[in-house]
Amino acid sequence: MKVEEYRLTEYYHQYITIEADDLTDLLKDQIEIHEDDCFALCSSYCARDGLLEFNVLSVGSSWENCTRGLDDEQMLGVFSIDQVIGREARIAESSLEMREKNEPWLERRDFGTDEDLLRTRFDPRLDSLRDPYYPDIVLTGIVVNHAVREYDMRITGVKGPFLTGTIEEEPEEDIGIHFDDPIWALPYLNNGECRLFALFAGENLTEDQIAARDRIIREMDKAGISFSGISIRS
Repeated sequence: MKVEEYRLTEYYHQYITIEADDLTDLLKDQIEIHEDDCFALCSSYCARDGLLEFNVLSVGSSWENCTRGLDDEQMLGVFSIDQVIGREARIAESSLEMREKNEPWLERRDFGTDEDLLRTRFDPRLDSLRDPYYPDIVLTGIVVNHAVREYDMRITGVKGPFLTGTIEEEPEEDIGIHFDDPIWALPYLNNGECRLFALFAGENLTEDQIAARDRIIREMDKAGISFSGISIRS
């Protein structure tokens, strides 16, 4: 399978071996690259601008033999999703050595990012809605002329049962919602697949809409229900 054929939660913050071919030449400043070093063992994370990137732990000559450089404390380099999206890849089973090198490095990349936002990156319900390059951007339905039309929403976090975000594009027609306006979306099932619907959207909510939104958040919080699931309250 190619990288683009996997769902994000199958490999995100985990381990994937990529048939990188000539891309391994980009790692020469960190490790000596042999002629047959065509494979790279990677993990993945979101950069500060949200772009999906693949940090390289080690290289090797085959799917099974891809551990050279794993004992190096430093990452060998980083590939962007643009560089690897069409390349063959296989999910790799983690080892203690992989985790000891990778996990502290990823923690530093994620430091300072909203914890609710971080959790949404591990939510498989959103995988089919994600932008392949920017996983925090998801398709969200908004009512336009009595029909639901999907727009890109950049996730900012979670508020009660709502996935919160901002609209990532300026609608082509005037729908009363503009680029960077806030969105409060709820998940629903359509033909067995999760979709998102913006129950509230825009900067100019009425007082009744604000009261209804806040009441939903308050009541769901009392019940221990959030977008991420149900929690047991003592």
